[in-house]
Amino acid sequence: MKDILMDAQELRRFYDYYRAQLNSGGNPIIVPQKDVSQILAYIDRLSRNTRLVSPSMSAELADIRKYLFVVQGPGICFFNFYKFGALGVVLRCLQSEEFACDIARYVRTPWQDVNDAIKKLLVDANSVNTRIDYNQVGVAARELFIMLAQKVYSPEVKKAAAGRNISSSDAKGMLEAFFDYKSTDADVKKYAKETIKLAEPLTHTKSENVEKMRTLIMAVVYLAGIVNTVFES
Repeated sequence: MKDILMDAQELRRFYDYYRAQLNSGGNPIIVPQKDVSQILAYIDRLSRNTRLVSPSMSAELADIRKYLFVVQGPGICFFNFYKFGALGVVLRCLQSEEFACDIARYVRTPWQDVNDAIKKLLVDANSVNTRIDYNQVGVAARELFIMLAQKVYSPEVKKAAAGRNISSSDAKGMLEAFFDYKSTDADVKKYAKETIKLAEPLTHTKSENVEKMRTLIMAVVYLAGIVNTVFES
């Protein structure tokens, strides 16, 4: 679900660029084929990924994709102004706090503070512009990572992990001990540990890197889902 927010953000860059060009007046703008292909690819992914969350949104995106460009010859594409405007409306909806929070409800845990932290992480990631914004997303992800570890590192798990020397600040160690103790499925355990291995170092990154941020969000929120599944099993 995090990919919806990331793809909407990337597509919004194209939309804002061409909106400025269209608003400046002058001759109709021929959209380069490379941009046409990228725009359509983003719309395809958004239509596919929003199907579960909002079937009507998915259908609207599919309709926009079908009629967004007017082709007048090989390599000559113009925007359909009506569908271009509809795309702007859909993007504003996808990038709204309400939509991000709606996505968060698909990863629910027994702990309200964890659910709130997931929601905050998605909302913060939806509005990154500066290095400080990226840093705040990393902090939110780190807090969620630690919170999950503290929730599941019960006395029983701690007893089973005796000898590992897991400190009170070792969230990675706590989570690994939890899966070793609680999970009976080798594949689930392996996948969970790989997700922890990915998420733990990423929560310390502060660079303005969209790919790293996207991977961070994916890893931490997926981890919350796995923790919840194993915890309730």
